[in-house]
Amino acid sequence: MNSKPRIKNLIFDLGGVIILAERVNFSKFNKKFSLRKGTIEKIVKTCFNKKMIDKNFNERAFFKENFSHFLSWLDYQKILEKIYRTEKVNKSLLNWIKKKKREYKIFLLTNNTVALKHLLKEKFKIKNFFDLVFSSAEIGLAKPDSKLFEYLLEKIGDSSKECLFIDDNPKNIKSARNIGFLAILFKNNKEFLAKVQELRI
Repeated sequence: MNSKPRIKNLIFDLGGVIILAERVNFSKFNKKFSLRKGTIEKIVKTCFNKKMIDKNFNERAFFKENFSHFLSWLDYQKILEKIYRTEKVNKSLLNWIKKKKREYKIFLLTNNTVALKHLLKEKFKIKNFFDLVFSSAEIGLAKPDSKLFEYLLEKIGDSSKECLFIDDNPKNIKSARNIGFLAILFKNNKEFLAKVQELRI
């Protein structure tokens, strides 16, 4: 009888797991520029979704063509800065990861932009926590696309059964489980640590 494969790799999402941010009050931005409810949210989400899948995406040109009638590029940048300023490293989780680096390989799998590696190194100073960083913009695939998970497996040379995936998005968790990953939906540190203890990780 074959024994169950041992977990060798811990694969983390970034936003909402390792980097936590305050909930953004978009309504105040919409009011400031006299815009309908949901307008700023749509602009930010649309631009980010483009950036996270295309490393050559020209955000400024795209913004000016599609959204400059709502607000200026400078005002948009100021809004982004206010959003990014609330981002903080989940220190408790990072301390746990640091302890586990002796036993497991640690990877980052995130829907993110080409600026990611710079941010990990310069802003958050956590680049050295990971054996490899997989960013959607660099690969051209984004979660929950199963092809992104398959790409990761090909690069690390292990099977999905040897991987634990941690993400705060249920769609990404479902996609990972569909191809054999052990996966935990991250809600908070306390619940996560209880689950990994149950799994003896």
